[in-house]
Amino acid sequence: MLVCLILIAILGSVTGLEADKVGIVHMHGFWQAFDEQHHLDFKNFVEEKTGVKVHLIDAFNDLAMPPAESSITPLNVQVPAILKMVKNIAAQYDKIIAVGFSQGGVIWRAMIESWDNHNVDTFISIAAPQSGQAGIPPKYLASLGNLPFVKMAQSQGKTISEADMKLLPYDPRVQQVFAPSNYYRNPVTYQLYLTTDFFPKLNNEVGNKKEKRKQKNNFERLRKLVLIGGPDEETIVPWQSEMFGFISADQNIIPMKKTKFYKKNLFGLKTLDKKNAITKCIKGGLKHNDFPNSSEVLNGCVLPAIQDVLSG
Repeated sequence: MLVCLILIAILGSVTGLEADKVGIVHMHGFWQAFDEQHHLDFKNFVEEKTGVKVHLIDAFNDLAMPPAESSITPLNVQVPAILKMVKNIAAQYDKIIAVGFSQGGVIWRAMIESWDNHNVDTFISIAAPQSGQAGIPPKYLASLGNLPFVKMAQSQGKTISEADMKLLPYDPRVQQVFAPSNYYRNPVTYQLYLTTDFFPKLNNEVGNKKEKRKQKNNFERLRKLVLIGGPDEETIVPWQSEMFGFISADQNIIPMKKTKFYKKNLFGLKTLDKKNAITKCIKGGLKHNDFPNSSEVLNGCVLPAIQDVLSG
């Protein structure tokens, strides 16, 4: 009897009868909550089609001014707090699929780069400004205008020009209270951008060699990177940032392979590409908030990525 049990255990391990346990961890974007309908639609679709549990991260929801915690909270506060939650979830699985929508995609990349020996198999980035935000969408401008010190300046009769607004995200007071400013990266003011605390470090544009090596190694642990976005995007500027492309100071689009991130392989993007580990899924006709629960995105981009993990 004992011999039979041993043979069964051996055969099971050799033939791979016991599949890896897989879970999905989903992070929402800026000005959103974890339980908004398009995220619930994502969860319900994926769980019904694949049987894989989707964990929607209940943290830093909605929009509230400091000291309240919300999606506006700076990312160097959000990332470690969310990562602590994610590690507890990830411990239940052999491997996880990371899904980040919009700002949530930037948060997920930051978590991956800072997480040694992570078990993230695949990272699905949905409409996320992975190369940064080169412009300020109108709704963000409205939020900037509501910041206390901006209102105070205006109440004192000071005029804030459009040019001033383009520099405002770099102001340390904004960086400390307005999360989207943390990945603002205007190519015209690149040197000023390098003085900010979050995004240049995430991209290994600044920092010490040890930290850069660690972040790059962690990013290169990914088996697959899935980038989802599209040309009718109205929030991410330019939309090519969703594909790790960007825009030059003279307003020419720079494809991923021509960017400094890729050519210098700053954090492992080129490494993943050389391993054929990057999939770009570009869908037209979608506005920013359409992406999470678009049937075209779910069936054409998300489902194949999950099935790839399950079949591995």
